Amino acid sequence: MIPREAKQKDLKDISICHQRAFPDSLSSKLGHDYVETMLGWYLSTDNTFLFCVDEGNQCVGYCGGMVKTIWGVGSASSMAQFSFNAALKSFLVRPWLVFHKEIRAKFPFIVRNVVNRFIRKKKNLGDATVVFEPYVGLVVIGVDPAFQGKGFGAMMLQEFERQTLQYGFKKMILTVKTDNQKAIRSYSRNGWFASRAVGKSTLMEKRLN
Repeated sequence: MIPREAKQKDLKDISICHQRAFPDSLSSKLGHDYVETMLGWYLSTDNTFLFCVDEGNQCVGYCGGMVKTIWGVGSASSMAQFSFNAALKSFLVRPWLVFHKEIRAKFPFIVRNVVNRFIRKKKNLGDATVVFEPYVGLVVIGVDPAFQGKGFGAMMLQEFERQTLQYGFKKMILTVKTDNQKAIRSYSRNGWFASRAVGKSTLMEKRLN
């Protein structure tokens, strides 16, 4: 039960774990093919990574992150662009999902990414006027509900720290919905602290020694 680096062949099993962990999320509702494409984003660049934990032959947990060395486009936009075609295909098959609560909550973000998809813009390489400290962002972490409460989440957070140090950084950041107090308490127990509110979300940080 040691976390291991995910490979392309693991995406199918990890996507099943994702849908079990987040059954009501828009990504899960869009279907298995979309989730598998979305997770493929973590394997698409040198500054993104994905690892998983197995119990027997089943993926029971996974975690993905992104190394940020310059100010600019974040993980959400990068992932949205990467999986744009798969999302469009899923919406055509499931048009009722345009009324999903995540669509309403993220409408400006969605419009911006649709526009960016069809209008070429110069790549944002960073704003020299912004003081930016590189960090590793924890983008997603999920545990199969049948295996929650058994230490898999803490195990993956420890692996995330190891990966952060391996990349040569000590600052870690994540964003969690403010009303998800269960997750916030879990992160706090593992040494993360809430730094500021971002809309309906809370930004949490941890610095390694």
